[in-house]
Amino acid sequence: MAHANPEATKAYNKAYYEKNKEELRAKNKAYREKIKERLKTYSKAYYEKNKEELRAKNKAYREKNKERLKAYREKNKEKIRAYTEKYKEKHYANQLKRLYGLELHEYNLMFTEQKGKCACCGIHQNELTKKFAVDHDHDTGLIRGLLCSNCNTAIGRLGDNIEGLMRALNYLEKHELTKERKTNEHVVQVKPKPNVQVKVQRGHLQSQVPA
Repeated sequence: MAHANPEATKAYNKAYYEKNKEELRAKNKAYREKIKERLKTYSKAYYEKNKEELRAKNKAYREKNKERLKAYREKNKEKIRAYTEKYKEKHYANQLKRLYGLELHEYNLMFTEQKGKCACCGIHQNELTKKFAVDHDHDTGLIRGLLCSNCNTAIGRLGDNIEGLMRALNYLEKHELTKERKTNEHVVQVKPKPNVQVKVQRGHLQSQVPA
């Protein structure tokens, strides 16, 4: 039965929560876990339906409380930085799970096994600003290793297969052979005499002696 006095009701609810908060938190957590997918679907649909209104409200709130929000950020820099790092880590863990079915501790284990280096070129993570990409076989979905963004992009653009990489290798080898042949044909070592200037013009050596 509800209390006639609102203040008494508020006090009763507060006292009840304090007395049973662990049990209530556990029940609430279990319930949210049970309906997680339903909540996720509902939240996404609600946002898509009302995103313009929600964005406008959010923008108006930030504008109205600009000074208060600025003062809060100044006062709680360390707290905000810690929260941001925690959120980034959580977001990255969710991304690994969603895209590759990979848990964060599995990523960290691979990172340790590779000694913090790209599995392809060997550059260390400390020399980069971006985290290593998870390289996987696009046909089977199997994870092959952790690569720097340059190696990961290069392999992908070459077709993500041995044939593409071999074509690139053959091209470079052909170019090296051609360069070596041309160098051997055209390079002439010249040791000019004192006061003699040597010019190369259209493949011919010309000497000029100052007057």
